[in-house]
Amino acid sequence: MAKFTTSDHVSINYHDVGGKLNPPIVLATGYSSSEVTWLYQVEPLLAAGFRVITYDHRAHGASSQVEYGLTAARLAMDLHELLDYLELEYVILIGHSMGAVVVMTYETLFTDQRLRAIVTEDQNPTIMQHDDWLGGKSGLNYTDIPVFMGRLPQLRLMVQPLSETMKRAMQPTSFPFNFKVGRTLLLDTVVQDWRATLKQEQVPHLFIAGERSPLYPAEHAQAARMLQNNANSRAYVIPNVGHIPHLENVDKFNRLLLEFLTNLA
Repeated sequence: MAKFTTSDHVSINYHDVGGKLNPPIVLATGYSSSEVTWLYQVEPLLAAGFRVITYDHRAHGASSQVEYGLTAARLAMDLHELLDYLELEYVILIGHSMGAVVVMTYETLFTDQRLRAIVTEDQNPTIMQHDDWLGGKSGLNYTDIPVFMGRLPQLRLMVQPLSETMKRAMQPTSFPFNFKVGRTLLLDTVVQDWRATLKQEQVPHLFIAGERSPLYPAEHAQAARMLQNNANSRAYVIPNVGHIPHLENVDKFNRLLLEFLTNLA
């Protein structure tokens, strides 16, 4: 376990493994979870020759449990400062759910000039309902937001069960999350729209969706891919999984991920 301190005095927990000269990958976790959720991706990525960095967002995991800076923009700044601290360039960013939000917000603020590629997992680029997105038939309107925020902590996000190893690693007592404090971050995330950012992307982007995600229709992955201009970008729907494909079908997720990464120019 290592720590670095952000410009606004927050201690961020991270792990950095693999050869320092290997291509760097940074994995950003979802809302309320910790870097532990990437347990089954670290070893395959190391074996494929990558340097792997996982970390906890502020107010998550073993990072400082602060009540300030809980916005997508500030979390993206934390990511930017982590890249600076580790002196990383030509980086591959992988984000699940809110981690994908952080990645897309990072692009909005800093562009993708420092990046080699992006992977986002089960994150619609807009959570709100729009007539020009997915036929206008999905997403929240403003009156839905309080109900959505109230039920999210109890929502069953996964279709497939966790392994016993992951259950032990993710025990709530290990990394308790304060959902009351986290509402500020959730609200900031819900109302944003990253479609314009995707239209500006220049790097390859792998979009992954869970076929049975309770949060978003699976077609968001292909729709997001169509916004993006890089011919090497891809979109996949993993069958019979919910919102966390990298834990629900580890083999399929890792196979898609490594296939995409090893084919990068």
